Amino acid sequence: MGHVGETWNTTRSVPIIIVSSLNSLTMPLISWLLLAVTSPPIMKIVRFFSLACCAALSWSASADTVVKILHIQENQRIRQIWQDAAADYEKANPGVKVQFNYLENEAFKAKLPTLLQSKDRPSAFHSWGGGVMAEQIQAGVCQDITDAIAGPFADSFYRAGIENFTYKGKTYGVPNDVGPIVFWYNKDLFGKAGVDGTKIKNWDDLIDAVKKLKAAGITPLAVGGGDEWPLHFYPTMLMMRILGKDAMLAAYKGGNGGYAGPDVVKAWTMYKQLCDLHPFQNGFASFKYQEAAGFFHDGKAAMHLMGSWDLLTGRMNSANKKGLSDEQVGFFLFPEVQGGKGKAGDIFASVDGWLVSKDAPKQTVDFMKVWLGKETQTKLAEENLFIPMVKGTAELIKDPFIRAIAQAAESTDWIQLAMDQLLGPDAGRVFNDQAAAVASGGQSAENATKAIEDSFSKVRSRFIGAP
Repeated sequence: MGHVGETWNTTRSVPIIIVSSLNSLTMPLISWLLLAVTSPPIMKIVRFFSLACCAALSWSASADTVVKILHIQENQRIRQIWQDAAADYEKANPGVKVQFNYLENEAFKAKLPTLLQSKDRPSAFHSWGGGVMAEQIQAGVCQDITDAIAGPFADSFYRAGIENFTYKGKTYGVPNDVGPIVFWYNKDLFGKAGVDGTKIKNWDDLIDAVKKLKAAGITPLAVGGGDEWPLHFYPTMLMMRILGKDAMLAAYKGGNGGYAGPDVVKAWTMYKQLCDLHPFQNGFASFKYQEAAGFFHDGKAAMHLMGSWDLLTGRMNSANKKGLSDEQVGFFLFPEVQGGKGKAGDIFASVDGWLVSKDAPKQTVDFMKVWLGKETQTKLAEENLFIPMVKGTAELIKDPFIRAIAQAAESTDWIQLAMDQLLGPDAGRVFNDQAAAVASGGQSAENATKAIEDSFSKVRSRFIGAP
């Protein structure tokens, strides 16, 4: 068949047909086309479509590049500072729009896998790193940004933060903030029960405090059992205190029985002993995290094991939106276990950050350098909104509690990632389910740890090498 191309006669706005390799079948057709396009009605139609096509091409060329950020941040002040950074970036980069999209924590976990496989995938999305991140990278939905962030930007973060989003030598994301988990306590309720929060140093001290609070008719612990992940803090931190850093890594790799090993069983046994004291509020299994945080800040429970962010979230979810004052609240680090290898200074924390998705526009990392840069992070630190992972911001935090927690995180040799993230989505879910089952009295420590090890053993070989 012949080839028909098209160019434009600039003096008459009439298309000239270029014909090559014509034969007897195509010549009559070409003759008809030449006559048709030169007739006045057809020429008007041609001009119309010509202008329409040019307009479409012009619109396409000027269309905005959209950087879509999927987050779980509910604090409106933090969102406003983010939006201000986006506005500054858009002003300096015409043709680029930054769009922040919010999903509640649990909805985010449920919907993200589908979103990442769709055409509407975000440019960057919230991540806690660990095994969940490893699976996302293995699925091919994340972008290697090692070279894109190399230099001053990457160096501006604490190294532990960058490593949390590094997999097999390549970096796929950057850290946002760190939220160490501590016991928050109500000084007034402690006083009524004769408990001194400053003297809780080991596990036996905590158990003694729980018993005294119950004897005084005070609910010892608030927990968002309906979300399960707040419950998983307890066995995780007991594992840290008993096993220590090296043995925790060994369990991850399957050594000494993996997550069904004797020291892991011991940690879960101690967790069950706590749960058998019925230390949580009535109906704890139906409470969401935000409800439990508000419950504690309404003065209805003496303690809440939660991250540094809880001071803001608890007050925001309290009945009067003010919660406990600085004078009424205190905190202590998760206590040590006698004979254990872990120390109180070993931090269990949520290291939040952002992964960049496959095919995200290059402006995504460019915007991150503004949004996650020291200037923006300094504003967040100065307003006590969270503990940034950018060097030199911790000392700018004014709130004495948050600053003290930030300094503890800075000085630690070990930050343990949440187990429900470290183990990947499937085994992580099993870990949380077992934590909830033990808390409700329906599971033994031995069966819980066996279920976790059985689940993780199926995927362990895929995750070795993940941070």
